[in-house]
Amino acid sequence: MRVVAFAPSLSAVYNDAGGVDTKGFPMTSCYVKSFPSQLTVPMVVAFYALGGADYDPVRYIVATSPAGERVGSLEFGWHWDDNPPNPVKFRVLVQYLPMRVEAAGPYSIGLYDSLDATETDHLFPLPVLKTDPYIRTRTQ
Repeated sequence: MRVVAFAPSLSAVYNDAGGVDTKGFPMTSCYVKSFPSQLTVPMVVAFYALGGADYDPVRYIVATSPAGERVGSLEFGWHWDDNPPNPVKFRVLVQYLPMRVEAAGPYSIGLYDSLDATETDHLFPLPVLKTDPYIRTRTQ
């Protein structure tokens, strides 16, 4: 199984055609009014695999603070049937990652094969900053 997309989005919802509709993808920074804050970050994850394999995959998304402490995690899985006569199957998912941010800084969000894993090829940096009340920001 291969990952073809892994990133947070300002918003993401499933569409009727089998994909997802997003706004602010990929989300390159996050602004909060105050610290500490509890966030729910929509994560878009897209996979493909050859038919005949990966029928019940399970993955984990873990958020860590700038100090390396775990501040959020989730487990997700699905049953993934083959799609004959196509030799390849595709899947895009939206997962909502709860995370607590204590201070501004560069947080990391990773996609792992197990909850105890410490290494991944899929790590997304997400700077979390405090909103400046004197700057008017554009809403999406």
